Amino acid sequence: MVISTSDNLRALFENIKSLGFFGRLFGWNRILVINSAAVNELNTLNTELNALYEQNRMIQNQLRAAFQEMDHQKSLFSDLRADYEILRNTNITTSQELRNREVELGSLSESEHQNVQRIITLDKEINQKNFELQNFIQEKIEKERQLSAFTKADQQKQEQYEHRITELNALKKQLDDDRIRLQQEREDAIRTGFEKMKTTWKNHEKNVEEFIRGICTRHQIEYIDKEQLPFPGKPDNTLKISGEFVIFDAKSPLSDDLGNFPAYIKAQTEQLKKYVKEKGVNKSLFLVIPTNTLDCIDQFYYNLADYVVYIVTTDALEPVIMSLKKIEDYEFTEQLSPEERENICRVIGKFAHATKRRIQIDSYFCGEFINILNNCECLPDEILEKTVEFEKSDKMNPPLEKRAKIISPVQLRKDVRRIRQEADAQDIDTGVSGAVMEKLPLYRTGDKSTLYIQDPEKRE
Repeated sequence: MVISTSDNLRALFENIKSLGFFGRLFGWNRILVINSAAVNELNTLNTELNALYEQNRMIQNQLRAAFQEMDHQKSLFSDLRADYEILRNTNITTSQELRNREVELGSLSESEHQNVQRIITLDKEINQKNFELQNFIQEKIEKERQLSAFTKADQQKQEQYEHRITELNALKKQLDDDRIRLQQEREDAIRTGFEKMKTTWKNHEKNVEEFIRGICTRHQIEYIDKEQLPFPGKPDNTLKISGEFVIFDAKSPLSDDLGNFPAYIKAQTEQLKKYVKEKGVNKSLFLVIPTNTLDCIDQFYYNLADYVVYIVTTDALEPVIMSLKKIEDYEFTEQLSPEERENICRVIGKFAHATKRRIQIDSYFCGEFINILNNCECLPDEILEKTVEFEKSDKMNPPLEKRAKIISPVQLRKDVRRIRQEADAQDIDTGVSGAVMEKLPLYRTGDKSTLYIQDPEKRE
């Protein structure tokens, strides 16, 4: 009889031995599948063991029947031997009967010998079956012991797994509660902050007025009340700087929705046109918005046809007002001495003359260069094509002008000195050309307002 294997039982034991924490959490289904196969395998082993028990019982019955038959044969043999002895002693039977009895006795002896051999063979088979049966019984007991131990361990791990799951569920519930609490706290903070913002917006106009009045008091700037304005409309705040009315109008959101605030500001810039029409109003107007609305504003400067509008916050009011007041200082040129005014005019005049002369010189050389380029068309085709190739391959990179870098006059003088030295090395007279250029007229005859640009085609 073929005994089934116990691979699934061994696989179950090995998997349970090597099962870790995460395996207990997420790999338990695989253990259940292997356990189901192992239980089926154990049931098969039990069925085969019961069949062995039944086969052993049948062999034992056959052995008992063989012993009984042997006892019966021994009894017959004993009776025949007794009869034979009697016949020999009494000489009643004939020699033929004696031979028959001897043949029967030999047959019985042969049968007894066969029965003895059969009994020995069956006895060996019984011993072999008993040995196999004992081995299977021991293996069954060992497997049942191991299965019981692993079942107990499985139960403990299941209880531990359920305990861990309970802890995880409790931890998840705590995390969910903390998340809900934090979300509620954030919402409360946002709501509180928004209420503060609304309060700030509500008092924005009053706060801007108090702030501007404080700046005017500290820096001796005239603040014009609404009742004293000589024109209607009455803006929120008006300052008088350099004889002009500078308007600062306070604006804040009308509702909780900041998405409409940029469109509202744009509309308000167009409504400021009514102030610009009035006499003495500065063409630069300012709309003052709350600082906490800067994030939703994407444009802080509006250049309209007749005026410009700047969007500023309360924090920027003092620098803006001080810059406007600084312009007032430049307006009083009559406070300068005659010598100071003459120096200023002299510098401005020299700048104007140098600028115009440079334009005149550049125009002159521009015409000369154009004539040279026109003359290049007279060159032979082969030379002209080669010249064009060199022209395409050449590249000029004048110095870049950087915003944060100041052009130093000292460096310019060094560069001019170096260029003049290089020109002297080439026997170029730079002084004569300067004297000649100074003799060229700057204006046309009878017209002092237009630059004279010499036409190369009309040159002599």
